[in-house]
Amino acid sequence: MDCLILRSAADVSDCQQLCELSGLSGLRNKNRDQGYKMKFQGKKTRSGVGPHAPLFLERPTDKGIVVFIHGFMGSPRQFDRLAETVYREGRSAATLLLPGHGGSAKEFESGTFERWQGYVDAEVERFAKDYNDIWLVGHSMGGLLAINAAVKYSDYIRGIQTIATPFELTKSYTHSTKVRIMSLFSRGGSSMKSAYLAVCSIQPSPSLLWRTARPIAEVKKLMQAARDNLPDVSVPVTAVFSVSDELTSISSLDIIREGLKRAVFKHLLLTDSLHAYYPEHELSQIESALVSLVLA
Repeated sequence: MDCLILRSAADVSDCQQLCELSGLSGLRNKNRDQGYKMKFQGKKTRSGVGPHAPLFLERPTDKGIVVFIHGFMGSPRQFDRLAETVYREGRSAATLLLPGHGGSAKEFESGTFERWQGYVDAEVERFAKDYNDIWLVGHSMGGLLAINAAVKYSDYIRGIQTIATPFELTKSYTHSTKVRIMSLFSRGGSSMKSAYLAVCSIQPSPSLLWRTARPIAEVKKLMQAARDNLPDVSVPVTAVFSVSDELTSISSLDIIREGLKRAVFKHLLLTDSLHAYYPEHELSQIESALVSLVLA
């Protein structure tokens, strides 16, 4: 489960400030802060409007694309920095907005395992019409969706990177959800809190706590499905975990390592990162591992 700390007027003054909190770590993109402007040779577009619109960066001369999948209550915007990184390395990049996300708590309640997976599968099929090589990157629940898609579309997918993907939890989803949603009413700010605010795409609502019950049950189904699929994954897998993750148990590393029977497996173990907060020195390690995967 991803960011459940919601933005409030006291924490984020407007959508512009929210949008500027780019990158998986929630830290500002250093290139943007320094006035850096990337030269895009193809298309750079966002689908839809609002602070959580998906991003598409096209390299017309390359037939490879990296597709980024957020997790539970997450946002495509958390991948802006990683998407620009792979673009600079010569690959096209696309971020997805999963069904039920980017809107109200009522819309989020309609999310199901089948809808999330069906959407990811449909996007893989769509990109496969234009690209010979596809890599998937998934944060938390997004990693589970990537694993399932890699089994179904092994002819198209060349590798996957999972980040903080849970096969076991440090605490229950219900407890974690309650604690994080209650943080909506907390005051004060920090770079860590800004990170969680920036990667949460569900609008604040008094009904949000009880509306998460059904989606939480769907995530548990998804966790089991991905675990069952691990032996059938045949593409290279790079898994990123942190010993300080407050939600994903570090035992998930052993589960994925032992469950993968056919895939070339690498892992990156971080020490200072939380579930959706990645300090600069460890975010750069994630970038390097991703570049190694997509350029192998």
